[in-house]
Amino acid sequence: MSGADETITVAVVDDHLMVAEMLSLVIASQDDMRLVGVAHGVTEAIALVGAEEPRVLLMDFTLPDGDGIDAVRTIIERWPETHVVMLSGSDTDDLLARAIEAGCVGYLAKDRPVDDVLHAIRSAARGELLFGAAELSKLLGRLRQAPSQSVEWLTTRELEVLKLLAKGHSTEGIANQLFISINTVRNHVGRILNKLGAHSKLEAVAIAARDKLINLND
Repeated sequence: MSGADETITVAVVDDHLMVAEMLSLVIASQDDMRLVGVAHGVTEAIALVGAEEPRVLLMDFTLPDGDGIDAVRTIIERWPETHVVMLSGSDTDDLLARAIEAGCVGYLAKDRPVDDVLHAIRSAARGELLFGAAELSKLLGRLRQAPSQSVEWLTTRELEVLKLLAKGHSTEGIANQLFISINTVRNHVGRILNKLGAHSKLEAVAIAARDKLINLND
């Protein structure tokens, strides 16, 4: 798998052949990207990621053999270094929340300009979270309706990491900001997820905002 400072390996999953072909051509035309494969369904997507382990995966939500978000859960569990950007023709709060909870680093409607897609790929490759305060607020509203859970207290360092996650910093960016190693950041993130009962970094940020551990407006 390529590093964030090397050519970005990208895979596309979409059952609409024209959309898949258009995205493939655009990605292939970029000097800093390399298309490693195209899939048109859940089974193909999992096989493709397993074989190529792309840095970034553009993943359609509606696929002929299953739910794209369920596929994302499997992919992130098996290949956590692949960053998934969800693509969809629908922009409902429920779908957005599910994408965040599944561990996607970004969500793009299919009517967005090509430049937005390329920006999302480059940001995802750096490990940045592509959801803004508005999207997190939607998840926060959903979490407010969930049963309250006791939260194990976070350490000062874990809170620092969480606040930087909320600002969209990548793992490498957090390491540079706090003068610690990337592995140390990953260890902190793992403990944060466990303590908050979160499935993804974005869900952890939303839970922390719900429980007033951080302020999304800071």
